[in-house]
Amino acid sequence: MAEWTPVVYRGDGAWIGIMPDGRIGVGVEQEGRATLEGSGFVAMWPFLERDLSACLGEFSRAWESLNEGGVSTPEKLVEMTVGSAWSSGRSYWMQLAVPWAIEMAQRSNFDREFVRDILVGMAKSEVLDPELRDQLNGLIRNPNLPV
Repeated sequence: MAEWTPVVYRGDGAWIGIMPDGRIGVGVEQEGRATLEGSGFVAMWPFLERDLSACLGEFSRAWESLNEGGVSTPEKLVEMTVGSAWSSGRSYWMQLAVPWAIEMAQRSNFDREFVRDILVGMAKSEVLDPELRDQLNGLIRNPNLPV
């Protein structure tokens, strides 16, 4: 029987790692608790409180240990994290997803359709203040960005 393998320390005693069934999950150092998919990626949201580049670098360095976990790339893991936080309806996490989405728009290694769709949704949201919505609309219309 396979064992839980903690890979990336998330903070507050939690780890992202590989569950006994081989999928990426969350747990404490000694025990896996839930798959990320089963938890709706909520376990990934605390990473949104940190810098995207640093987190993406950390996920990329650890990807050899995570790559069999059902998520194709570190970028896809970030997309799923941002998407789930944005669609949560929880204002705090939604607002934290915005800077990551903006940075994702400036990088070519993220799914262009996903990034455009989430930026459009953010630009229409009443959760965000009008100035930020205007900034997002400008970003969406910017022909120099890869989105």
